Amino acid sequence: MPVEEIASAQNPLIKLVRSLSSRKHRDETGLFVAEGLDHVRKAKAQGFRPSYLLFDRSRAADSELNEIIAWGAGEGARIVALPEALLARVSALSNPQPIVLVGQRKWSPKLEAGAHQVILALDEIRDPGNLGNIMRTAEATAVTRIFLLGDSCDPFSPEAVRASAGSVFAMEITALTRGEFSAIARSWPGDVVGTFLAAAEDFRKPFRRPVILLMGGESHGLPEELTAACTHLVRIPMAPGVESLNVASATALMLYELQLPSLKG
Repeated sequence: MPVEEIASAQNPLIKLVRSLSSRKHRDETGLFVAEGLDHVRKAKAQGFRPSYLLFDRSRAADSELNEIIAWGAGEGARIVALPEALLARVSALSNPQPIVLVGQRKWSPKLEAGAHQVILALDEIRDPGNLGNIMRTAEATAVTRIFLLGDSCDPFSPEAVRASAGSVFAMEITALTRGEFSAIARSWPGDVVGTFLAAAEDFRKPFRRPVILLMGGESHGLPEELTAACTHLVRIPMAPGVESLNVASATALMLYELQLPSLKG
């Protein structure tokens, strides 16, 4: 198994990996970063193909690390050993991990319902921590299809990937304009359910599948053009004086309500 050694921070690959903290460079290269054995194991389990694996050469005898490196080499990844101090410079974490994966962002162009009985649509989610938490909850509820509408944050940002605990690798994500989503909703064979503060319907009820669950952004909720695309607008009851729930918390409640009957264990 060929392993490349890099010791200089001026190496082009090191500069490339460090640049991926910026959305501009992720957009230009199509690449993103995931750090740590747990995230890389999730990538392996989901059949993801890494482009690069950078690891701490002082941990070269670690059997678990070697297993992951062997998998990456088998997938055609470039395997690079770094001194611990240089890997720490590459890392976006305060406690650098022994391995860093770099791979192609995985966008899905497919819009049909297919085998997905619940699809999650998120309108202009700006906080990558919220988006990562939502992806983690989505995987826990067996929902792996996401529509990202409008000016949403990047699901492949370091913050979103980290908050997802690797669930980003399980997701099929499509970026849509609000107009594109509305066109899909108009011909959708099941219900399109949106959460809305002024709605009269309670969220605890059955819906016609396949269901699209539409959640609004952190500060503004759903705009009129999207509420008009819904077959049901529902509310989550709250105590007097509470304006709204965090979008990640509200999404978790909705997903578990939709999926709990089909979950086992």
